[in-house]
Amino acid sequence: MLWLRLAEVFRRALLNRPVFIARIQTSDNVSRKNNLMSIFALQERPEQLNPRQIRSSGLIPVTVYGKELKESLSLALNKKDFETKLGYSRYVRLVSVEVRGKETMLLIRFTETHPLTDEVLNIQFQHVTPEQTIKATLPVSFVGVSPMTQAGGSLKLVHRRVNISCPAAKLPLKLEFDLALLAGSKHLAYYSDLTLPDGATLLSIPKQIIAKISMPQVVAA
Repeated sequence: MLWLRLAEVFRRALLNRPVFIARIQTSDNVSRKNNLMSIFALQERPEQLNPRQIRSSGLIPVTVYGKELKESLSLALNKKDFETKLGYSRYVRLVSVEVRGKETMLLIRFTETHPLTDEVLNIQFQHVTPEQTIKATLPVSFVGVSPMTQAGGSLKLVHRRVNISCPAAKLPLKLEFDLALLAGSKHLAYYSDLTLPDGATLLSIPKQIIAKISMPQVVAA
């Protein structure tokens, strides 16, 4: 089909015209030390092609917006780069980006996917400054083992996401809760038990339960 041929022509042209060279900003100190930062390119999006044609050429439509931008930018990202270097993130991700030699920050604010195939249809980036306070939904990672579950208790994870506001430069990829803290008389974990980065504010209800352990009832003989 003609539009497929046009898409391939534009795809080849775009691959040689990167606009942004970006490095993933991670909160993992080990990754920083070993310089394990992935690199990807945001490219100009051809106006002649619609989003479906762009995706057929192996690219993902991308929108970049922000208060400091005069207008939103319509760009494209290589699909393989997103899958292998950014991953199918459903949460806010921070990337440190060089724009024409000047470093700036972008947030992966929203990833639109097909409801049936889970194909990535569109990605929205928000331009931010390091000191700018942003609102984000982060995953809660439960680590460790509670001695109560080792004694026969049943663990139930109630909430796996948390809402916070935080300076962009200090935004973590996730928040962790150590299940080993559920011991003795403490069998409930709340949002307030999560450790936040400096300058961050908890937006979720502090006394809302995120995990609980139920001990088996002992029936008297």
